[in-house]
Amino acid sequence: MSEANDGSAPCSCGSGVEYRRCHGTIVDPVRSPGNLPLNATEFKAGLAGFPGQLQQLHVVNQFPNDDPRSSVPSGGAPGMYEVVFVLKRPGFPLVGERQVSFSSGLSGDSHLAICPPAYTPPGSEDVDRIVLQSIGDDGPFEFIGTANESGFLGKLTSRPIRARDRFHAEEIAFRALAPSLSEFSLQLDIPLEIAQIETKDLSTESCHVTITVPFFDVPMIVAPLSRTEPDFRGIASLYREALNSNSPVYQFLCLFKIIEALRARRKKLQRAAKAANLNHSASLSEVFPTAYHDIRTWLDKLFYVRPEWSLPALDSAVPLEVRGRLFDEVIGELLNPIRVNIAHALFEDTGRELAISYDELPDTRKIARLVPMIKCIARRMMKTDFGDAFLAHIPD
Repeated sequence: MSEANDGSAPCSCGSGVEYRRCHGTIVDPVRSPGNLPLNATEFKAGLAGFPGQLQQLHVVNQFPNDDPRSSVPSGGAPGMYEVVFVLKRPGFPLVGERQVSFSSGLSGDSHLAICPPAYTPPGSEDVDRIVLQSIGDDGPFEFIGTANESGFLGKLTSRPIRARDRFHAEEIAFRALAPSLSEFSLQLDIPLEIAQIETKDLSTESCHVTITVPFFDVPMIVAPLSRTEPDFRGIASLYREALNSNSPVYQFLCLFKIIEALRARRKKLQRAAKAANLNHSASLSEVFPTAYHDIRTWLDKLFYVRPEWSLPALDSAVPLEVRGRLFDEVIGELLNPIRVNIAHALFEDTGRELAISYDELPDTRKIARLVPMIKCIARRMMKTDFGDAFLAHIPD
């Protein structure tokens, strides 16, 4: 038996840990629905990833071996693509919480009236759609906006665009469309929220849908008395603000502020103890786990609900680049620069140009990707500092 087969070789994920202690220890609970019948109109599939996190659901068509389309990678190849942006009114979901529909089954909704019966443009009584044209860094783009039955803008569909793959198509289409939506929001004082994005390879009809993973349903397992300490109350309120928001940027700021507040509180307690000549032990060095089975155990200590954590959830909570590193290192080297860029963009008058744009999908996705990890940092620090009140029944 070769070294790779007996599990002693380093895991191929790059963690540096033996395979038998890394991916070899976990059976991913998320299963692909497999091959679907040709006439299937629905199917069930497990949702991977962290609650509240963006996720992509992929549907890849299969072709006979002698069909040239059979050689196209699952993520697509250079060619023509179509991207559909489905809108919704904030607070009013288009489908059930644990349901996903492709764009063809959704009408979408917004506060922007474009045709009857909601609005009749002067001299255009028979209008049923709008056309948005955009010229940017990636060239010219055109989007067809269609209304729902009430006459409000519900979907925006790109004309065929050339891209490297489906992910690239989604990125450049978003970059072309988002500035128009932002200007409409500014000029008309209305939200224009994208409920989901569907990207289709026009050569194979394979597609993926970008959605948000729903939160778990949980039992009422909390202490009968609320904690009234101001520090605890303030942190709890920020955490709730983060979870109530659908903005990854705002979630990042709320959770990072919790981390900053906890670090400041620790320093305050250390100074007070030193001034009073009291022994105050410094917080233990907090380190991210490395192996997958250790990450799973670590998460089980931070959350009431303990699902069979999927591999995408484990990777989101503890990304490969932070495994085995100290919290302080990750906060200082990875998270704080992003926080500074956001602060300069939103709050501080420093004379600088904006370092990030929320109409740039990669910028927003980069921040969103880090939110589960920041949440885990905050919860781990909370458990250390408020262990008698926060997750008190879960042993460390």
